[in-house]
Amino acid sequence: MDVITRLAALLVAVLMALEAFAPERTETLRVEHHERVPRWPRFDDYRLEFSGGRLESCLVGWSVFNALNDGDVVVVDSGRVSRSCYGIRRGDEVIRPASAYKWLLLLPIALLLAAAFGWIRFERGVDDDRRAGDGWVG
Repeated sequence: MDVITRLAALLVAVLMALEAFAPERTETLRVEHHERVPRWPRFDDYRLEFSGGRLESCLVGWSVFNALNDGDVVVVDSGRVSRSCYGIRRGDEVIRPASAYKWLLLLPIALLLAAAFGWIRFERGVDDDRRAGDGWVG
């Protein structure tokens, strides 16, 4: 693996580690607008747009989309790097429970660090280059 690719893997691993290990940002926001984004052939995406803080919008599921109204004041837990919504609360009511997203980042972080330090390699062998020129398909 060349140096640039290893540096890119290290940079992405560091950003993912910052997202996983940095404390969440908790903001009190006001729901300004509901937006349904049709996606074909997948299911639709549902977005809540906020005002009153750094987080501008959040993709949510159907149940969260319907549970909140425009003008509701909510407390949103979000990441510092990606600004992803982890949890949404309205008063004492948990609208969207915190997910295990941060724990799921540990595996890609480990793989990217291993690739960055050269412990695992994703290089093509000499045989792969020879086969490409011979017209060999497989």
